[in-house]
Amino acid sequence: MLAAYTCTPLVKFPLSDLKPGSKVKGTTIAELGNRNRPLDMIVYQKDGKDFLLMSNNARGVMKVNVENIDKAGAITDAVKGGGTAGLPYESIKELKGVTQLDKLDKDHALLLVQSDSGSLNLKAIQLP
Repeated sequence: MLAAYTCTPLVKFPLSDLKPGSKVKGTTIAELGNRNRPLDMIVYQKDGKDFLLMSNNARGVMKVNVENIDKAGAITDAVKGGGTAGLPYESIKELKGVTQLDKLDKDHALLLVQSDSGSLNLKAIQLP
């Protein structure tokens, strides 16, 4: 299971550790930049590879290759100065203002996009 938190660390939790009443500790596998808040994420496959698409409030939509996520090393030291570490990501520059996203089908996603005027628009895209 993947989770993202304010200031955008990406954390993985083994499903086998999730048991009623147990305390679970995740492993930080990516720091995607400070002063940032994750909004939504989906996982999908394209060309036989696994990806995570995550919208956030400060850095647009990020595409992360999670193909070998089980082998991703832990980030244990602080990442200073707004830097990034761990799994690399690609910014999808043309996707701005995305507040929510969901898979429409295996090749497309639905986006809720907030315009500069504040209105919300529903948009379908091909998964990047």
